Amino acid sequence: MVRLSIIAAALIIGTSPLAYAQSPGPEDICAAHQSNPSPRFARLRQLCKNWNASTKADQASWAASILALEQRLGAMDAQAKSPETFPAENINPPQAAAPNTSLKKQADQQKRKKQGSTKHAAKTRLKSPPETQPAITDFSGGEKPATPSLDLPALQDYIAQACDFEAHLWCKLKTANSLKNVAWPTNVEGEPLFRNPNTAIRAFSGATFDGQRLYFHGGGHSASYQNSVYALDLATLKWERLYDPDPLDDKGAFLNKHFGVPLEDACYFPTKEHAPAAGHTWGTPLLIDHQIHAWPTAWGCSKYATSYGPIVHSIFDLEKREWLARRPFKEEMVSISSASPIPGHALLLSVKQNPTLLEIDLETDAITRKIDQLPYQWGNHAIATLVGNTLVSLNNKDIYTTPITRDTFGPMVRAGAIPAHVDYDDALRYANGYFYLWDGSGNLYRTRDFKAWASFNDGSGPHGLKSLFNKFFYIPKLNVFLGLSNDQDIWLVRPPAETSKAQASLPDGFVCSDFIAGKECRNLQSLVEDGGTIDLPKGIYAQCALIKSPTILNGNGSIIQDMACRNKAALIINADSTIRDLGCRNIFVNDGNGACIRQQTKTLTLDHVTFENAQSGVLTNKDIHSLTVKNSRFQNLGGDCKVKCGRAHGIYYGTNGGTLTIQNSQFLSARHEGHLVKSGAAKLVIENSLFDEREGDGSRVIDAFNGGIISLDTVEIFAKNGDGNRDVIGFGYERRAPLPTHSITITDSRIDCATGWLVHGKIDVEPKVINSPARNCRDVR
Repeated sequence: MVRLSIIAAALIIGTSPLAYAQSPGPEDICAAHQSNPSPRFARLRQLCKNWNASTKADQASWAASILALEQRLGAMDAQAKSPETFPAENINPPQAAAPNTSLKKQADQQKRKKQGSTKHAAKTRLKSPPETQPAITDFSGGEKPATPSLDLPALQDYIAQACDFEAHLWCKLKTANSLKNVAWPTNVEGEPLFRNPNTAIRAFSGATFDGQRLYFHGGGHSASYQNSVYALDLATLKWERLYDPDPLDDKGAFLNKHFGVPLEDACYFPTKEHAPAAGHTWGTPLLIDHQIHAWPTAWGCSKYATSYGPIVHSIFDLEKREWLARRPFKEEMVSISSASPIPGHALLLSVKQNPTLLEIDLETDAITRKIDQLPYQWGNHAIATLVGNTLVSLNNKDIYTTPITRDTFGPMVRAGAIPAHVDYDDALRYANGYFYLWDGSGNLYRTRDFKAWASFNDGSGPHGLKSLFNKFFYIPKLNVFLGLSNDQDIWLVRPPAETSKAQASLPDGFVCSDFIAGKECRNLQSLVEDGGTIDLPKGIYAQCALIKSPTILNGNGSIIQDMACRNKAALIINADSTIRDLGCRNIFVNDGNGACIRQQTKTLTLDHVTFENAQSGVLTNKDIHSLTVKNSRFQNLGGDCKVKCGRAHGIYYGTNGGTLTIQNSQFLSARHEGHLVKSGAAKLVIENSLFDEREGDGSRVIDAFNGGIISLDTVEIFAKNGDGNRDVIGFGYERRAPLPTHSITITDSRIDCATGWLVHGKIDVEPKVINSPARNCRDVR
């Protein structure tokens, strides 16, 4: 398949008037096919549409894609006319897999063929670690490969104008354009959806940095089907698309039959000249000599397609902007890589079954040195970086160091532990004599020796970012780190001074915090395991727990945050319980239904709780009897538009029946088109409470999707003009289950409908309004 470099787009805008003297430009190509209804040209028509609609700054990448696709279609036509001929400059011939030949055998055959033809490979075959005195751990020389100190004018100007690092630890970065401006369209006619490109950046994928640009290639599962390559240029603060995704076949994110070869029944492996499939890159991307090396998995070889081997060593040339090689490597998961002290080599950690540290020749994939049967139990993901002569790796909660020189390989020894709540797939970097650890929140940790960590957080940073995979890079010339989880959450942090006021300390009255090294809280699950009456030590818990037995939990002002058990909630309630005096915040999960509490029991009472900045406050199962909320505050809950707007709510009482009671409480500022309360209860009772959505971007104040009985007594309601829906109370819009009685009674209350309806829905009911002035309501006079 012919790929046209995006660099060639420069020719389109006039750098070489002779370059296209005999070849059509994007205008000619688009004009020739705009009225062609053939599905074959649907992708081309979509590209033309994006090119015409793009800004001048983004037109070059779309123009290059148009030219590349036109050449590819021409090559396919040539192949169809002469199926036995495969010109080297067009499409390589498919090589059918032998019916009974395993992927491993074919991979080994390709590897032996490559190694056999290379003298260098023969010299670098597997060796045992030398019988020499182990080298001493030495971090001098810094992280390798070293990041060049380059001029980044746009980023430098942004920091000068928008960041005040003397007053704040963190500063959020806003780019000059959006990834959406250059992202491959997800809705090409006749092709399966590619899904959002931002999930290719976020979902289980790392990145590389050359001092000016950050590079991203990833995807996999249902996250994204794009095998594109994207870049963020810090010299201009603009997103770029460097490589267009291959078309998909009807199986999802597999390569089209024209561009890939099936090996075994379900495994697809990319051939020469074609991109690797959209797969998780974990912590493997490595940038050496202007080439990105990554080790994703081949598609369709396991239940989840991208979870475990076979591994594909994929090499992307940044100057040519094309994939140079895609080679089968091992039938084991490789989730970590780092540079090697030997030029042209890399270190890999294979962690699936028999954890092994490998050194390989990047040209031949020959294993040159290794340590197998590592004496530690490794998780599926981890982080590793070469600092000085030492490989520093994270495994579960521990940090290991392995001295590596040209002559010495190991041993691997435990050097310390990471703070309690930090995950081993977060981010670890080295700068100016310190190791810095970032967990995706506003917490920054620093150490010299892994024995003691200093903690920094002044409240100015992000909340609950996940899937970091070391997307955290030091920019030496500006003395800042840049970290991100996705294209919309990009943050800058300057290494704190020795006496920084941002250094964390326990808030007054708190006895523990999982965010302060050495002051961590006890294990939350063990504290609630046996049920009964529990007095929680007042702390900030970056933990979650399952309540399995009837429990009265007195939180004593504690806060739980940032962690969801079973991808559901901070607390999963499986037995009738009462929760008192507890805060919860920053609960987000990938499907958008993260909650502070998941009620999976018949009866639950919440008293004096504060739930904020999460997807849901409370989400219930479909078979509960009652939920009672008293003396509480729910704020900034709902969404999440990164997944699906309006999916989560302050309270989502999902049962068809039962009773939801709210007393002496506040529900404020729904987010991302969520409702303050969404309820299917047969009876909804609200007393002496405030419902105010004016400072949020929610939808309805109350969505009673089954109708039922609603009783509001001494309630203040303030709707927001222009929110997601124009009715304050939605009544019976979904009617998931028939309820015996429908009525609405409002007594001694005050309501501002913000020019919307007080009540609207698919079940007709006349609200009974008693001594309750209603302003700006379409249906109340």
